[in-house]
Amino acid sequence: MQTLTIKDIARMAGVSPTVVSFVINNRKGVSPDTRGKVLRIIEQTGFTPSISSRRLIMKKSFNIGIIIEKGFSPFTNLFHFEIAQSLLERSRNYGYNLIFTDIPKTGPGIQLPGIIENKDTDGVIFLQDTPYLILQEIENRAIPCVVIDAHPGSEPYLMVKADYEQAAVVAMEYLVGQNHQDIALITSTYVPNFYTQIFSGYRRVLAQNGLAIQSGWIQTDATDERTAGACFDRIVQSGRLPTAVFCATDLFAVGAMQAAKAHGLKIPGDISFVGIDDIILSQYVEPALTTVRIDKTQMGGIAIDMIIQAISGIRPESVTVRSDQLIVRQSVLNRKETV
Repeated sequence: MQTLTIKDIARMAGVSPTVVSFVINNRKGVSPDTRGKVLRIIEQTGFTPSISSRRLIMKKSFNIGIIIEKGFSPFTNLFHFEIAQSLLERSRNYGYNLIFTDIPKTGPGIQLPGIIENKDTDGVIFLQDTPYLILQEIENRAIPCVVIDAHPGSEPYLMVKADYEQAAVVAMEYLVGQNHQDIALITSTYVPNFYTQIFSGYRRVLAQNGLAIQSGWIQTDATDERTAGACFDRIVQSGRLPTAVFCATDLFAVGAMQAAKAHGLKIPGDISFVGIDDIILSQYVEPALTTVRIDKTQMGGIAIDMIIQAISGIRPESVTVRSDQLIVRQSVLNRKETV
């Protein structure tokens, strides 16, 4: 049986292919009678438009580029893996394909992926902060763009972000509420604006409660579990052990907890831990990690909705997802109950 095309449906309905395309894409400009006639023919024939037909008539690629930094994979980073899953699921609702590609970390000039140079994408979504020159070049080419998990400093570009200062405040207030006064910090300066938010929340809660900052307890060199473990080692070597450690990400907390166990410390009996993100791993470590949830599924879904709006000529507002949901598990001890 010969495969039907939009032109075949148009001929059967006595209309132009453009009208059929408007009906398929639920666009305005078609009378109710004509719309109903086209829909009946589509239902009777079981017609499904091919992607090539849609591209030809709508003058779109129906591709969205997901741009990551070279050497970084959203499929090995658990935080961004959940975002990537959500991107894939939501994009299907709009009939769009996702193309994952990368840009160099550094280098002379601006190097853009082939899908952008070849105009084979209707919009792009960046995971994490992206160099200003790249974003500016995308804007100069009039390509709709959204940045996920961006941090202050990426304005005026469209962003889906978390409020990490708020998350840090929630984590720290919980520790103080559990009668911890000696609280260390493991974070990263790799993304300066992320560090600023985390440290601001940490410092604010300490100041509000009249607690001092111990320089040996502030560790800023974490980038993964291994380096977070090394940060904890340096905290131990500082001479006095804190009662709790606030980690800027769950992954840092996992690495620090492993290091604590290697030092013979019991969690939470000897030392408590809290993180941020609520990645799936956080509920399976021993003990399960208390954390502040960042809704990754929501971030991915919102980003797709935003890029589709932008592709359609509607400029949405940037969105900050909820960043104050504390998930209490077993990694924090209430010190008052042990006195």
